[in-house]
Amino acid sequence: MVLNEFIAEKLENLRKQKHLGVYTLCNKAAISYETYRSIRKNRNKDIYLRTLLIILRAMDVSPEEFFSDPMFGSENLDIDFK
Repeated sequence: MVLNEFIAEKLENLRKQKHLGVYTLCNKAAISYETYRSIRKNRNKDIYLRTLLIILRAMDVSPEEFFSDPMFGSENLDIDFK
């Protein structure tokens, strides 16, 4: 799996677990719907760390919790340098 796809999938799973609508999350994080949508739809090859941390904070998820997933250390996670 490609890194940005994994992050997008993980964010969506967390958003649903927290019972947050997309617009609610965007308002809480003070990011545009288009920004979150581009992450969700994998339209950006890169996700800014700052944006990721803002989204995590809006969902009350610590970076440690988010990055503790074993997949981040997996050799099956493709960083896609293209």
